[in-house]
Amino acid sequence: MGEHNVFRPRNLVRPDAVLRGDEVGDGPTVLLLHAGGERRRVWAPVVDSLVADGLRCVAFDQRGHGDSDGTLDALAPCAADVAALVDAEPGCVIVGASLGGLAAVAALADPSTRAKVAGLVLVDVVPGLDADRVRGFLGAGGLLDRYRDFVEDTLTQVPRLRQITAGLDLPILLVRGDLGSAVTDADAADLLDLAPHATVAHVPGAGHLVARDQPAALARILADTASTWPALALLRELGAALLDHPGGDLLDHLRRVHDLVTTLGGGPRVRLAALTHATYGTDGFPHPLLGPGQRARLRTALGATAESLVYHYGACDRAATYPHLGESPLPLTDRFTGETRPLTAADLPDFALLTLANELDILDHAPLAPEATHAIRALISRCAIYLPEPTTRTLTDLLR
Repeated sequence: MGEHNVFRPRNLVRPDAVLRGDEVGDGPTVLLLHAGGERRRVWAPVVDSLVADGLRCVAFDQRGHGDSDGTLDALAPCAADVAALVDAEPGCVIVGASLGGLAAVAALADPSTRAKVAGLVLVDVVPGLDADRVRGFLGAGGLLDRYRDFVEDTLTQVPRLRQITAGLDLPILLVRGDLGSAVTDADAADLLDLAPHATVAHVPGAGHLVARDQPAALARILADTASTWPALALLRELGAALLDHPGGDLLDHLRRVHDLVTTLGGGPRVRLAALTHATYGTDGFPHPLLGPGQRARLRTALGATAESLVYHYGACDRAATYPHLGESPLPLTDRFTGETRPLTAADLPDFALLTLANELDILDHAPLAPEATHAIRALISRCAIYLPEPTTRTLTDLLR
């Protein structure tokens, strides 16, 4: 898996098994649960792409698979394993393929587990299993006899799995395969009936094992959707939607700035920072959701590099710092500590992009006097000095 990635081994001791896995990357955490008959290595190319897109990946061999021990004869122990993994990785997005998805749904019956999960991605599996089709599908693949006890136990729990799904208020994404998929149009429709807020993504050219058949497409879907779920969950918990802000509430503003940064070509780090840039308050919006002594909470949702950018932006003493825009390094004065430290070329483009995207949204949604509008446009122009030419071309179009 990715020769440049540094994998760290993980073990989770259960009462009747030891689960073995790996973690890699920095950023929002994705917990990857493989299908029956597979092992964690099936996620390798997906993990490589997700880490490059700024996510942290944790993958375990499930009980009875790969390097993990234990027996696989019922759904309940697998669900308990998932709950224990979530306890170890609070705030994660669960990505469960087939067996992994069913175990995740069963684990989410517990409100304390649900409260620690930012979202659920079901990879070619739904809770409303059709018994005959399941037996036929697994029989054709030579897996039914191998996992018969587990399969029969799981099929008896379909009504409960559907009930659990109907009660989930967290984001749900179904990623469907194509020819050879175990999920039909009717299955997808049934999921949407149970959880109308769920969304469905289709991966052409993939069968049931999407991670094996089309890893790049699966990784792109996860990076484009699930990567923001931990941040959004934290923002909602902290009441961002309850704070007024020009153009709606603070959460509306944060989403718009995220979208602007994306339009302007910002990378994963600055996109996540844009979505949370006012978490510590700012010099222009003194309504923090977290104090600077609570940085660990945001760091869990974003990863260390994105959180550090949020801190720089929120801590910036604008009266002391903005007159130096155009310099490199930029002497940034911290309004929390009073210290001045250099913002180097490694951080300046992202800091500048975040700054000008925020000001663009203010221009569009706040009632401003002409002199204030002129000052903001001048600030945007000074920030643009740090940005690459393709970004400034797009910016010019937006300002027309």
